[in-house]
Amino acid sequence: MLEFFTGLTGPIVVFYAMAILASLVLVVQIVLMAFGFDDTEGLDAGDGLSLISFRSLTGFFGGFGWAGVLMLENGSSMVAATGVGFGVGLVLMASVAYVMKVLHSLKESGTIDFAAAIGEVGTVYVSIPAAQTGGGQVRVMVQGRLKVVPAYTKSSTSITSERKVRVIALVDSGTLLVEPLGETVEKES
Repeated sequence: MLEFFTGLTGPIVVFYAMAILASLVLVVQIVLMAFGFDDTEGLDAGDGLSLISFRSLTGFFGGFGWAGVLMLENGSSMVAATGVGFGVGLVLMASVAYVMKVLHSLKESGTIDFAAAIGEVGTVYVSIPAAQTGGGQVRVMVQGRLKVVPAYTKSSTSITSERKVRVIALVDSGTLLVEPLGETVEKES
């Protein structure tokens, strides 16, 4: 293998160096991503969705290098090898940027906005003491997911397990204020 590289001279050495280095970086990125170490996002300009990022530049140099090598190996001139390499590199760079944009659009933040549960009907999971003297839990749909959420009530009587309730407000960002169905509780202004 070493004999192969010592026999190379001129511009093809530069193309091989770019191609091999970019390919090695790509392999390292893939291995890191497979094991959940996706730290290359921190090297992107902006939110990882820009055309010029560490990943897209890796694609550019890999495409540029390998296309240049193929052109020179097939007897093309340096100008032709550089032009084709540049074109292939740009196509790969744009492709990587597009794929990363699509992949980032599939991500969910994982943050649940419990305000979306206001107005929803749920079922008491753990009994809720009367007049906000203690908390219980309710099962309710929040953003399309069935969640068990801490809950309080202003009702003058406790709400027993398995009773239907309506979410009327938030106590805080992760706790609901509920009322038993059929009973109206005065809302704070």
